[in-house]
Amino acid sequence: MEKNVLLIDDEAALRRHVSMGLMQQGYHTEPCENGMKGLETLETLMKRNMPLQCAIVDVQLPDIDGIKLLKVIRAEYPQLPVVIITGHGTDTIAQEAKNQMAAAYLEKPFSMEDLTKVLAQMPATYTPAADSGVATPQATPVPAQSTTAYALLTLKADANLMNVYRTLYFQENVVYCDAIRGDFDLVLLLQADTIEGIKAVIDKEITAIPGVADVSLLSVEVPVFGENVHSIIGSVDRALGRDKGEDVETTQAARIRASSYVMVEIEKEKLEAIYPALYFNDQVVYCDYTRGKYDIVLLMKGTSFSEIENTIRTKFKTLDGVLRIKEWPILTLFEA
Repeated sequence: MEKNVLLIDDEAALRRHVSMGLMQQGYHTEPCENGMKGLETLETLMKRNMPLQCAIVDVQLPDIDGIKLLKVIRAEYPQLPVVIITGHGTDTIAQEAKNQMAAAYLEKPFSMEDLTKVLAQMPATYTPAADSGVATPQATPVPAQSTTAYALLTLKADANLMNVYRTLYFQENVVYCDAIRGDFDLVLLLQADTIEGIKAVIDKEITAIPGVADVSLLSVEVPVFGENVHSIIGSVDRALGRDKGEDVETTQAARIRASSYVMVEIEKEKLEAIYPALYFNDQVVYCDYTRGKYDIVLLMKGTSFSEIENTIRTKFKTLDGVLRIKEWPILTLFEA
């Protein structure tokens, strides 16, 4: 019987080489170019009860770190063996793979003989039924939430930035208040029961503050994806603890180190491919789909602003469908 293998690697040449090599050994390979595609394919195979012998996962993927992907797969499908491969192997990566229960670890370049020896040690097949009590992942119902929106403030030329900042910082409906270097002076994250409530806060309270010249609103909305994409994002959040805030640094001290708001304009029809690549990036604290002048708002962190700029240049601007990106570094005015 033909054995099935899921291969997740962004190198097209390697995917072809491994697929052809394994075919000669009696394996059928499902090749995927990134982590999101790999999780979609894995979920589809499981829903169809198609058996898999293992998943082969590269460490450096364009959308999600391979070790994190290993953790996600192990959380959702505990009995599915995962082989970690990498062209940038270190003792640390090898130990991380071992800690996350990888079935094997191979450094590139590896021979097909090395790979087939590893696969020969795997159980014959894996199906969802092999995980007692673990069903095919289902979308997690999203609880009712209050409405959030970003307010981009422009101050008058003679405004006292510190006075305006302090006034806004402690207001009831303001979740975050950040001074920035960019097209605007301040960015607020506002919260209320409805978008009308947020607009009322802006009209009655924010615009009444001396020094505020103009306010632009970006309402935060739930992106419209296929059901499987929302399900996969939920699976990743649960596995990495992001649904509980365990994988996200949100304290003021963490954000002060080096943080920027990044405003992204995209081709709307490519949102489903772009959004996960931004969302799963290690430097992205928040990724919000918005209605207004910008399509996606990111809050990014880094060891320095140059690190953030490098990620934007090398990983985000190269995404198909990204039109324009603006980075607004956050300025530290005082510590609360």
